[in-house]
Amino acid sequence: TIFQEMKAVGQKVAPVADWKMKRRWVNEAFCRLENAGYTVTSAYTAVKDVSRGSFLYRDCLWTGADLIGLGVASFSHINGTHYQNEDNMPTYQAALGRGELPIYRALTPNNEERLIRELILQLKLGQIKPSYFREKFGIDIQQRFSKPLQKLERKRYLQVGNNNLKLNRRGLLQVDSLLPEFFLNHHRTGRYT
Repeated sequence: TIFQEMKAVGQKVAPVADWKMKRRWVNEAFCRLENAGYTVTSAYTAVKDVSRGSFLYRDCLWTGADLIGLGVASFSHINGTHYQNEDNMPTYQAALGRGELPIYRALTPNNEERLIRELILQLKLGQIKPSYFREKFGIDIQQRFSKPLQKLERKRYLQVGNNNLKLNRRGLLQVDSLLPEFFLNHHRTGRYT
């Protein structure tokens, strides 16, 4: 709706809050949740009782587990292949009406792409354990990604500890904008629905 209104009047900048304001709002929400006894467990979640365990769906998916996505433009991850459903409702419904899976596209990433996928997803948790990547992929991420990690450290978004790389709140609030530094070059300019 906003885009259609902008297009109609020739406006190029959306009349919505800028990223600085959005990050401020998220930080304020996180602070209120923390004051109410919640723990921030990612850039997008806070949990009331962390003693009951982790957010199983997220934690399993972000470490390579299978997931079937239902709905328009939903993503699935099955046996190492990523699928995305049709990204508009009529096409999605037509495929279902024909008794077909509404798959728009699929990709089976190579080992390096799987490593990067898990790294960027786990960065959204605010911390990563290099030993996990050594054990699963045989890669020292602190060596393989030394430049972007050092850049985050220089900007004071990341603290390096014993088998723990942790984003501070400032880094966590803008993690999505920091992730392209870890992408392969040919993935940095793509548009994803």
